[in-house]
Amino acid sequence: MIETRLLVDLFVYSAQVACVVAVGAGIAAVIRIDAAGVRYVYWRALLALCLVLPWLQVRQSIVVPIVSPPTTMNATAQSVPATAGAPPIAVATTDWTTIVAWALIAGVALRILRVGVGLWRLRRLRRTGRHAPMCAVHEDVQRLLRTRAEIRYVPGGQPVTFGFRQPVVLLPEMLRSQSEDIQRVVLCHELFHVRRRDWVWVVAEEIVTAVLWFHPAVLWLISRVRLAREEVVDELTVLATSERRAYMEALLVFADAVTQAPAAAFARRRHLFRRMVLISKERVMSSRRILVSAAAMIVMMAGGVWSAVSVFPLTQTVNAQGRAAAPPLAAVAAQSPVGPLERQAKPITPENPIPRRTFSVTPQNPPEDPGGPVIVSVRVVVDRQGRVAEARSGGSRAIGGRGGRGGVPQAVAEPSDAFVKAALDAVRQWQYEPPSDGPIAFDVSFAFTPGSEARLMMHGAAATFTAFGAPPPPPPAPAPGWTSGGAVRVGGNMKQPVKTKHVAPVYPPIAQSARVQGVVILKTIIGTDGRVADARVLRSIPLLDQAALDAVRQWEFTPTHLNGVPVPVIMTMTVQFDLP
Repeated sequence: MIETRLLVDLFVYSAQVACVVAVGAGIAAVIRIDAAGVRYVYWRALLALCLVLPWLQVRQSIVVPIVSPPTTMNATAQSVPATAGAPPIAVATTDWTTIVAWALIAGVALRILRVGVGLWRLRRLRRTGRHAPMCAVHEDVQRLLRTRAEIRYVPGGQPVTFGFRQPVVLLPEMLRSQSEDIQRVVLCHELFHVRRRDWVWVVAEEIVTAVLWFHPAVLWLISRVRLAREEVVDELTVLATSERRAYMEALLVFADAVTQAPAAAFARRRHLFRRMVLISKERVMSSRRILVSAAAMIVMMAGGVWSAVSVFPLTQTVNAQGRAAAPPLAAVAAQSPVGPLERQAKPITPENPIPRRTFSVTPQNPPEDPGGPVIVSVRVVVDRQGRVAEARSGGSRAIGGRGGRGGVPQAVAEPSDAFVKAALDAVRQWQYEPPSDGPIAFDVSFAFTPGSEARLMMHGAAATFTAFGAPPPPPPAPAPGWTSGGAVRVGGNMKQPVKTKHVAPVYPPIAQSARVQGVVILKTIIGTDGRVADARVLRSIPLLDQAALDAVRQWEFTPTHLNGVPVPVIMTMTVQFDLP
């Protein structure tokens, strides 16, 4: 799973680049630069600035604690008991993060494949092309520029140059039918590319285009760099040959020819008018004007970069001690969709209970000190063979921080995700008896206490240990001598009394933290005055029993009469505790 934070940072970086390129384009439009070489340096510097932008800014540090989702409780009196401990139904959601990430990766792969195909085509053209015969034009131009390159003629296309150590110039056969002046300026143009080693920059730009293929501002900026490079070579060629007219005719001859990608084309129709206008005019910028323009551009560009970084800052997550850290594992797991087996999990019912655990491993307590006990909840999926097939974190919290008043636990900062990893590593080694109807999914919670061994806090719907290591209170047992006391059971001709006072139970915080929910079933005796005289638990959920008893004992009903005389009655009540 690719982290969401990486895609968020990529989006923020893209916004920063868009702002920087927009500012750079505005500066170039306001401050007109007539020197082709200065334009080329400017656009290349702007491209380099965009590429190193993530390392030129201070990331905004933020603390992102993992806050457990708000819980609600629905306590109702029902005549029909509900199923206790049933896990919530997993709803399949579309993981757009993964889809976007794979789309970006696929685009990069296709772009790189396209570059590879272009290089293979150039190599094939080199093998199929024939060596250019010795002639005075070729010798004169190579002697003039003091450079050497292998010259070959190919059937068609545009003149191109490629290669590092052994550069090759491919000239179309149709060039031989042109005048010597046109042949001279075309060969001079290509040999200037060889002399300047432009092929290195062409390949580097293709790599940048492949990686940032999705960003239109980057693609536009690279096209500006390539156009400025051709304008520089145009200017050098005209100065070296003094053939301005012949050079313009050569551009017209090859404007509609096919490009031998990924090499730079000699002429493109969309750039033709601009290049011919620049060639036809002799513009000279003074050194003073160049310096002033460059200084103004630097100042304005610095302001644009500062504004882009301020509006769209990159962020990094820090822990409670201020150390930089990746997003906590629990946060990523909480945002990730459920696994395929968990989607098929059968509900836990009395006929399909959580099977008995046959093998378990205790989580190793990490060396970090979070400042208090830590609760880690893990969603476990057991397959039909009793193996833990999937496990994902349901979140982690640190409670009971130091310095609380009156023994009241205090929330502390999010601990290291080492606690989450320790819990997941242990649970994945557990073994169970085969369930009655698998796969099944349930929650397991651990309590990590500094200086002591990690304890199992909650397994399914029953708590084995409390968060702080003390055994949970046993299910409330009936008081000694608890009898019906002559009470009549509700049913048949004995109508159920009507409740006149309802008190909602208080959802225990420890049960909310452990994500425990379900139905507690109680057997009660309602006295002749309509008040609950006594109550005991029939179906127990240890973390919720006492809250249910405390609430039910405050309920009041209309007195029940038998032959006109008020009598006590026995009635079964259910109290349901629901998490969202």
